[in-house]
Amino acid sequence: MAHPSKITGLLVLLLLPVPAHAQDLGPLVAQCASGGSSSLLTACRSAVLAGRAFRGGIAIAGAGGTELPGTSSTIGRRLGSSPRVSVALGVQATFFEMPDLRGAGADGQGANTVAAYGLKGTMAVGLLDGFSIIPTVGGIFSVDLLGSLGLIWLGEGDGFPKNEVMISGGARLGIFRESFTMPGVTVSAVQHYAGSAGWTNGGTPRTDVDADLSTTSVRATVGKDLFGLAVLAGVGWDWNKGALGVSVPDPADPTVLGVAATDALTSLRNVYFAGLSITRLVLQLSLEAGWAGGYAALPGYPGAYDPGGAVPFARIAGRLTF
Repeated sequence: MAHPSKITGLLVLLLLPVPAHAQDLGPLVAQCASGGSSSLLTACRSAVLAGRAFRGGIAIAGAGGTELPGTSSTIGRRLGSSPRVSVALGVQATFFEMPDLRGAGADGQGANTVAAYGLKGTMAVGLLDGFSIIPTVGGIFSVDLLGSLGLIWLGEGDGFPKNEVMISGGARLGIFRESFTMPGVTVSAVQHYAGSAGWTNGGTPRTDVDADLSTTSVRATVGKDLFGLAVLAGVGWDWNKGALGVSVPDPADPTVLGVAATDALTSLRNVYFAGLSITRLVLQLSLEAGWAGGYAALPGYPGAYDPGGAVPFARIAGRLTF
């Protein structure tokens, strides 16, 4: 049988994504605007930015900050023999901005704030308990397996014809388990899947934007119980990956349609979060808030939307551990 440290190393290699740089949107915009007026160029810039914005906003609405609410330690195993299990249910609100493609002329030079609300259930199973170097320093290289299912509500008035279901799976690696002298420290890697999301202005002529909702999330969390009230803080990275396509009418001549698509657009953003929790026996209640950083600006875009703006989120969750 493989040594636990080898199993842990394999999990990390499988789950951690290869670092990726945010890709240039210029070629996609140029493809969309070819053969149209200067007004179509502006509309194409807005549509491409909108696709990147809403797929990142939906990803944050599904992932949030901590992958398992309210804890910075792996849950480990019960008495070192049977897996410990933790089940959490949380509700989250996320607010992201995107170009307003519903405005006069559909050129997207305005900005629209979208509210996305999520309900997410998560299960964690303690796979490896890790090892200790001294009695109060343990949980080193412990591993939890994670799985979750979430529903994200998006408003039809914001241009989204349907809500999104997100399925996630991954693992948490323990650096230290919380003890009397040590804080809990974990690193997690989770893959989120939600198919594709569409946006439309519903008008004639019609603008459509479609984007894949595949995201790899990495989180590093540290926390400590302070006299019954636990605190945690963390930082993370989200890689939004997959196809993005736009179909935009030329505001100067609606019979001309700008169309562009790519099968592999990757965008990277940072995530920051902090939380409080209180535990009574096997039940824990937690509150978490944070924000995701912005994206790089698109040269030449004249609209009010700021790609570099932060995306705030907050979550309330309950968790049972057995």
